Amino acid sequence: MKQVLPLVAFVLLVFSSCKAQQFTPAGSDRGVDVSYRWKHAPGKPSELLLKLVNTADSARTVHVGLDLYYQGLTVEQFSADTCIRAGRTMNGKLNGFYFVPQAVTPEQAEGPDVRVEMTGINAIPVAECP
Repeated sequence: MKQVLPLVAFVLLVFSSCKAQQFTPAGSDRGVDVSYRWKHAPGKPSELLLKLVNTADSARTVHVGLDLYYQGLTVEQFSADTCIRAGRTMNGKLNGFYFVPQAVTPEQAEGPDVRVEMTGINAIPVAECP
């Protein structure tokens, strides 16, 4: 029993330190919430992952527009269109809802000089997604 206790404590410590980075809320429209987070993998370009959550009781077609600022200047603009079913979540690369910035380096994207701002979200109710 004495040997198991340190192992359990170690496992709990490892899992608590592996907490996933939280998404930052960006905006919402008609029951669709949009948030984002950065993914910085070593040796790869940074990725801006988006998360859409449809809390409405019907499907929505969604248009999202984002601006990427570096040192206060707009350096890139992203937009995407998708359809999300009622009660569903679309999450980053899993659903193909992400951007790879071309105008900033991974080092710049990790720094405090990069800011993401939602410039528009338009969620329109539809009967069902294609």
